[in-house]
Amino acid sequence: MPARRYLRFTLGAAIVTILSAGATACSNATGDTAGSTKPSVGSSGKPIKSMLFVNPLPNYPAWKTIGQCMKAEAQKNGISFSQAGPNGNNMDTKLMLDRLQQGISSKVDALVTFPASAEQFDPIFAQARAAGAYVATVEGGQTKNQNLNAGTSFEQFGQLAAKTVAAKAGQQNIAFLTQGPTGPDATFVDAFKEAAKQYPNIKIIDTRYDGGDVVKTTDLATALMTAHPELNHFVTNEGADTPGIIAAIKQKGRVGKVFLTTNSIYSGSVEGMKAGIVYSFLLQNMCAIGKAPVDALVKLSKGETVPPDIPTPIDFATASTVDSLTKSGDLQ
Repeated sequence: MPARRYLRFTLGAAIVTILSAGATACSNATGDTAGSTKPSVGSSGKPIKSMLFVNPLPNYPAWKTIGQCMKAEAQKNGISFSQAGPNGNNMDTKLMLDRLQQGISSKVDALVTFPASAEQFDPIFAQARAAGAYVATVEGGQTKNQNLNAGTSFEQFGQLAAKTVAAKAGQQNIAFLTQGPTGPDATFVDAFKEAAKQYPNIKIIDTRYDGGDVVKTTDLATALMTAHPELNHFVTNEGADTPGIIAAIKQKGRVGKVFLTTNSIYSGSVEGMKAGIVYSFLLQNMCAIGKAPVDALVKLSKGETVPPDIPTPIDFATASTVDSLTKSGDLQ
């Protein structure tokens, strides 16, 4: 999931670092890949007395909320909770893998983390499962050796994005700008396209990919506007692309004529909305993302069946709804 620049949770300037580095809270968000995760059978029934959350950015607001809510939920269930992760604003994959390895060696009953890349995290997940530990991911969806994944559903993300865009008055000529043609990006785009069939004011014009390199975003957005003068709405599931698309619209002199629907309140979306460029952006329930894996693992430990992918609440904010949606603090 390069890291999913979704949150999931891609999630602010710091999350842009994560989401650009490899695998989103978000952002970030589940990849909805059929069969990508399967609930544990062999370890069901084993009680959970200890849990380790390897947090990609423990001090960043969104991920800090996730960690705090996960801790509270674990303690409510009588589980000893610990958290580990880098101290700065950059995700340290090596440190995360090392902390997971330490958790396995210490015989922690349950491990939870954000899997930056399937290639790196799947082997250690398999090792943990073989050692009898439960494994949950948040904002994952690309790895396959966890018991379950909790976070934003990219399918729901795409469907809701289409509904939100369709609510904007007038014809919406859409261009997608995202990381690549596979995985959660494809799930998002495909879900949007399928949902858009019911909205006559949406027309899909083009799709471009930046390969996870946000340095390319402004040039790609500019090229799309040049190639398609009728384009009037960018759509992306990558919060990290927000600044580049905003810059392109400004440079092209298209403010007020071309709009953006994007991901994350932390990626310059609020400022872009005030500037009349961002039409809508995704909000996620970070606390729910923290609680969901704990509750699901507890059920699993009691022998109950749980789904492999657990979607958490999302909504889109527009200029008229952003204040009311964020007032409670549940969505951010």
